[in-house]
Amino acid sequence: MSKKLSRSGARCEAFKIIFELNQHKDDVDFLFDNLMNEVPESISSMPYIKNVVLGVLEKYDELSDIISENLAGRWRIERISKVSKAVLMLAIYEIKYVDDVPEKVAINEAIELAKKFDEPDSSSFVNGVLAGVVKK
Repeated sequence: MSKKLSRSGARCEAFKIIFELNQHKDDVDFLFDNLMNEVPESISSMPYIKNVVLGVLEKYDELSDIISENLAGRWRIERISKVSKAVLMLAIYEIKYVDDVPEKVAINEAIELAKKFDEPDSSSFVNGVLAGVVKK
C-alpha cells in the first residue's frame, strides 16, 4: 500500500502547480499527470489538488484583485514575488471557496509555504495580506 500525502503535502503540491502555471502557462493536465508519476502518494490527494488548482485558474482575476486591494501603500501586484503571489492565490482561494479549511489553517499553511519557498521576510508579507483579506 502506498503512502498518502498529508493535507499540507497536498497543498504544497497544489502550490507548485499554481506557481508553474503562473510561470510557464503549461497544460494543467500534463502537470497533474506529471505529479502523479513523480509523487505517487499524491494520487489519493488529487481531488483536493485539482479542486484548488482549477479553482485558482477559474478565479484568477478575482484573486488578483483581492491581492491588489490588500497591498499596503503604493505596492502593486506586479512587484510581489511570483512565489508570494502563488501562495496568496492558493490561500485566498481556500479561505473563500474551500469549506473544510478554516481561515487560520489557510493562513498558517500559506506562511509556512512562504518560509519554505520564498525570501525570509515574505512570510510576514503574506501574513499581512491575508490578515487584510480575512478582515474584509
